[in-house]
Amino acid sequence: MSLGDGDMRMAARGFFTPALLLQFIDLPDSRARAAWGAGVFEERGLRFSQRRQPGEPDAGALTVWTPTPAGFCYSVETGAGSRAGDATWSEVLALIGERLTPVRYGALRAAVDKVQAHEAGYLPGPVPYATADIWRAQFYEPWSCRSSALQLQAASALLSILPGAVEHPALF
Repeated sequence: MSLGDGDMRMAARGFFTPALLLQFIDLPDSRARAAWGAGVFEERGLRFSQRRQPGEPDAGALTVWTPTPAGFCYSVETGAGSRAGDATWSEVLALIGERLTPVRYGALRAAVDKVQAHEAGYLPGPVPYATADIWRAQFYEPWSCRSSALQLQAASALLSILPGAVEHPALF
């Protein structure tokens, strides 16, 4: 069984984090996209999967991405059977281009930059704080709250460009 239109949108959305989407959009040509995609799959172990969330089509279904020379193969394994199809990086770029606007690109760029700058300021342990409790209260908890808010902004920017199969009204 082949993939439907909603499956391809979910395949693209599930593949990207906000930072990866920004990298992908900024690539100059198809050769760079192919090399980039091979590198992402290499980092992820040449195959990765996730389950569809409640509220999505086929909730609980296992989705799997595997590399192909020009993109990836996306499969959806449900209780009623499985379906799969290939997506080229050019097709993924075209899907992204349908909703990519300068405002959405700017929001994604700003959100990713803020997340990366915030993560660069993380202190992995209580030094220079006197105790771990002081570190947690004075640094980690406020840092975590801010990190969550920034991640939410970045996810919103990604979803404005790559919405799910069950589309919600665009924020911008």
